[in-house]
Amino acid sequence: MDLTSTRFEAMPLIGIGVHNFDAEVLRYSEMFGLTFNVFTAGVDYELRYAPDAGTDTATPLTGNVRLAMDTRDTFELVELADAPEGFRSVHFRVDDIDAVAAHFVEQGLVIAQQIWVGTGREIVLDGSGLNGIRLVLVQFEGESFSQALAASPAAAVA
Repeated sequence: MDLTSTRFEAMPLIGIGVHNFDAEVLRYSEMFGLTFNVFTAGVDYELRYAPDAGTDTATPLTGNVRLAMDTRDTFELVELADAPEGFRSVHFRVDDIDAVAAHFVEQGLVIAQQIWVGTGREIVLDGSGLNGIRLVLVQFEGESFSQALAASPAAAVA
């Protein structure tokens, strides 16, 4: 596949693992002048994992993890109390997520996770094949991923 034949748009969205979630949301808000939407995955929007995903060598996210994404899709702060803080992933917006993922699998990357997040979808490519950088492909409707998550229906609570 030639990536110029479909949308493969680098987003500024950088995933960062943090320990002190509330303090870091406040710090990033003040430092960068950003407004964050705060979510609990699997509560504020439905979260479904494909059962046949590979192994993620980074600390995988679980349901009920808190994350904050600014409304301009610059930073995704993820509460990871038991994992190292710092850079986690870089995101790319795509229109044909399966075709783009297949392209990267052909290039030797491994799909670590396939996730339906609210009304959007993510495919996470493991970082072990790309110098430790997790590549996250996202497909969603609307202006920003943060807004798409905010507009998603809340998960059904049992």
